[in-house]
Amino acid sequence: MSENLDEPVAELASEVRHRTANTLQLLATLARMRGQKASDLEVRRQMVWMAEAIGALGSLERRRSPAGIDFSGYIEEMAPVWRRRQAGQPVEVLVSVDPLHVRDQAAPTLALILNELVSNALTHGLKGAAVLRIHIGLAAVDGLGRLTVTDSGMGLRADGADGQERFGLWLARSLSSQVRGELALLPAPGGGLMAQLEFQT
Repeated sequence: MSENLDEPVAELASEVRHRTANTLQLLATLARMRGQKASDLEVRRQMVWMAEAIGALGSLERRRSPAGIDFSGYIEEMAPVWRRRQAGQPVEVLVSVDPLHVRDQAAPTLALILNELVSNALTHGLKGAAVLRIHIGLAAVDGLGRLTVTDSGMGLRADGADGQERFGLWLARSLSSQVRGELALLPAPGGGLMAQLEFQT
């Protein structure tokens, strides 16, 4: 009898996830369209940022399950989206992920952090790079999740002269506390910058 009840409940949950994801994707599309029509460049940039954040949360909804959020699957799904952001530039987005589910409460914050770190790497981290490449990693280490975004650029500027970059990193660091995590900026092997977030799964 319980099995007969479980199936309709699972179908209803799947339908709710699907509708939520579609609604968020619609909002992302509207924000992007509104940004394209804006005459002010800063307004346009902010609307595009909002569209990307909402779209990331929409994609996350498709990865919800009784075990939590399949965050490794989410990263693999988002990789082609991040590649397309560089319109016309041959940027490689490499992904190396271990299977990892995270708590429902933590997953949206992690998705926003990752989106910000990837955007920062694509926009700022690849300046001056001979090869345009970022690498996204996810692993379980000593009971924690470890998320890394590594670029092939010149590394972090010591003077922090780029205000947009400072904001992006500040936002990611601020959100990190919500997942009981710690964000570190480290020299990447072979050059570039690695942003590393260790968090409670």
